[in-house]
Amino acid sequence: MKKISIILFFLGLSLIIAGAAWIGADSIFKSVFSIGVGKLLILSLWQLMIIVVLGWAWHCICPQLGLVRLFWARTLRESAATCLPFSQIGGIVLGVRAVCFKGYKYIKNPSDLSVSQGISSNIVDITTETLGQVLFIIIGIITLLIGGYHTHLPDFPLFGIHVNLKWFIILSILLLILGLIPFIWTQRQGSLLFRKIFNSLSSNIAQQWNGKIASSAESLQESLDQIWANPTRIIYSCFIHFAGWMGSGIGTWICYHFLGADINLMEAITIEALVCVVLTIGFIVPASVGIQEGAYVLIGAIFGIDPSLSFGLSILRRARDLIIGIPALLLWQFSEIQYLRKNPDKNKKLDVTST
Repeated sequence: MKKISIILFFLGLSLIIAGAAWIGADSIFKSVFSIGVGKLLILSLWQLMIIVVLGWAWHCICPQLGLVRLFWARTLRESAATCLPFSQIGGIVLGVRAVCFKGYKYIKNPSDLSVSQGISSNIVDITTETLGQVLFIIIGIITLLIGGYHTHLPDFPLFGIHVNLKWFIILSILLLILGLIPFIWTQRQGSLLFRKIFNSLSSNIAQQWNGKIASSAESLQESLDQIWANPTRIIYSCFIHFAGWMGSGIGTWICYHFLGADINLMEAITIEALVCVVLTIGFIVPASVGIQEGAYVLIGAIFGIDPSLSFGLSILRRARDLIIGIPALLLWQFSEIQYLRKNPDKNKKLDVTST
């Protein structure tokens, strides 16, 4: 699987280089450097505000974990996903580690933290985030159809019939919704299934955690049941995640505005929603290299945006992620080293619970 990821990564990188050559590297870099360091920092601060919202959504389903802890866990999860592209589940693993870590100096450490609590809270948070994303994408599609922008979507030949791209987008949303049904069901009823899944998954996470995760299947199901026992909190979390997705659309509008694109807020939100569809389909490509750039260029063109500006937006988005992600990962490494120095016995066997 890792070899496939590396191949797809370099294929995506080749696509970026080819796309830059086709559009014109000079025009792309001119648009990127035109915004300056100050505006790039504004984009980064906006993204941090969105992460605060996402941490709040997580805190909504697990208030006992603390908002600051979950904000940090969410930051670390995002950082690993964007800055460690060859680790397909690295973000989730670090998210679990951040939730369960008991070596924080300025964050309250509840005495009953467990690996099951860390895993279950991550799973449900990802679920509610996806539900919020579905709602966000639906809003984007409605705007696309009502605004008449779908008339600019190209047709693709399928079994001798030309089918408009909008139907592929709508089909992708339906498949995403259908895929959520068994995912949620297993969280509510899938104790045996979870035991099998995590026995398999644990070997890919870390060999030394294998026994810990395998033996925690029962407590994992109990933790999931406790979270799902309060559906009101689940609903609140979904809507807070939806607000976070809307915030990402506003961030896209701000970035286009900095680049000089003539676009209104709802158009930017629609672009971000449709890009989400593409990135969801192309999730297997590490860090969506090439996929993200192509999505912004092609979808932006529907709204009359110059390809160099959309390509530049994607580059700025990656720069923003690195500005946030690299310091977060370095801080995480520093905290782990400090913890191990104070607890030398942990050097022998390190697990995600740090108990």
